[in-house]
Order: sequence, then C-alpha cells, then structure tokens
Amino acid sequence: MCPVLFRLGSLEIHTYGVCVAIGVLLSLMFMRKRAAQEALPADETVDLVLWFTVASFIGARFFYVVQQWGYYSGNLPGIFAIWEGGLIFYGGGATGLLFLWLYAKWKKRPLLNLTDFLAPYVALAHGFGRIGCFLNGCCYGKFSTVPWAVSFPALPETVHPVQLYEAGYNFLIFPLLLLLHGRKRFDGATTAMYFFLYGIGRFALEYFRGDNQPVGLGLTLPQFVSLFFIAGGLAGYAVLWGNHAFGKKTI
Repeated sequence: MCPVLFRLGSLEIHTYGVCVAIGVLLSLMFMRKRAAQEALPADETVDLVLWFTVASFIGARFFYVVQQWGYYSGNLPGIFAIWEGGLIFYGGGATGLLFLWLYAKWKKRPLLNLTDFLAPYVALAHGFGRIGCFLNGCCYGKFSTVPWAVSFPALPETVHPVQLYEAGYNFLIFPLLLLLHGRKRFDGATTAMYFFLYGIGRFALEYFRGDNQPVGLGLTLPQFVSLFFIAGGLAGYAVLWGNHAFGKKTI
C-alpha cells in the first residue's frame, strides 16, 4: 500500500490520482490515433475525453459521498479530496452518459456512435483506476489465506487483492471490445457488449469484495446494478440488432 507516491514540501502527490491520470492519458493517446477512422477530429477527441472524464468523476464522487454521508457530513472539506480515493464507478457511468447525450445533441452526432468509440477506453482507464485503488488501500477484498493475499495497514488480516482482479479483468475486455468494435455491424453494438461484459465481471468480483455489504437476497448494491447492466446489455444488443436488420434508425 502506497497512498502517497512522493512529497514536494507540503504538497502530496497521491498514487491513486497518478494511476487515474495514466489511464486517461494512455486512453487519449490511443483514441487520437483511432479518431480519424471514426470521423472525429483529433482536437475534438481531446475535448470529448477531458469533459467526459470530468463529468464521470463528478458523478462517481457524488454517489460515493451520498453513500458515505455519515462520515462526510462532519468532514465537508473531505468531499473534494478526490485524490484520496472514494469513487463509485456506476455513479460516474451515469453522469458520463448524461454528458455524452448532451454532447451528441450539441454536436449533432449519433449518440451510440460516440459511446461505441469510448467504451473500450473506459475499460482501459478503469483498469488503471483499480490499480490506484489497490495502492491506496480502498475497495479492499475479503479475508483470505491464498498465497497471493495481501495486507493493508488499516485491516487486521490478509485479504484478496480484488482491486487487481478487477484491473486485470478490465485489461482483458479492453482488446476484446476493440476487436468487436472493428467488426460491429451497427451503432451501439460495442456499448451493449461493454455493459454486458463489465456487468458479468463486476457481479462475480463482488463476492471477493470486503467493503460492500449485502442489501438484499444476499447481494450487494453493485451486484444488483450489475444485473441491470447484464440485462440491459443483452436487451440493448437484441433491440439494436433488430433495428439494423429491419432498417430502423437508431439514436
């Protein structure tokens, strides 16, 4: 665990923020190279990624603060300490999609074409974010004695490095989504597969998480959201495939 990468006087450079920045910048580098194939100007791609990232972080932090309001109600300045960790991916996804919808309206571009373009790189950046979670010590796993179990100063026992499990899963679906994107037959196909694949992975990995408690039927809140992602991804793919087959216009 290494929450602070280094210090410059009183300034602390947090590992979590550095990992997220690496993921975003690496994704942006790959996206600029691919932008020409998607009829997106390189400069517009930079603006799109940066504002999408900002919108996603605001939503991810907002949902986390709401979930942990018992703590932040007595520590209001801590709400803005995003470099310390504390983000809910699904919250970021909601505000990120809202931003993309508004952006598509503004630029008069097909929404699903934009989401297809971004989806693989969301997985890539998310993987680096989970590495940041591991180094920060948040989003920790359940107690375990497997040979690769890890210790964190704030925990009394060794746990699964579930953050690295999820990072690896995101890095796995990144090239798969790129492959699917290159062969897609209709807009929305890559987006639907991202929701489906990520939903399956997150649902399974929640069984290794130690910081989320069941809220009903033995499932955690992220697992219920994951089920929605899985069902939505499958249903969305089926509907979009049907629209394509019958020549219907999509958004």
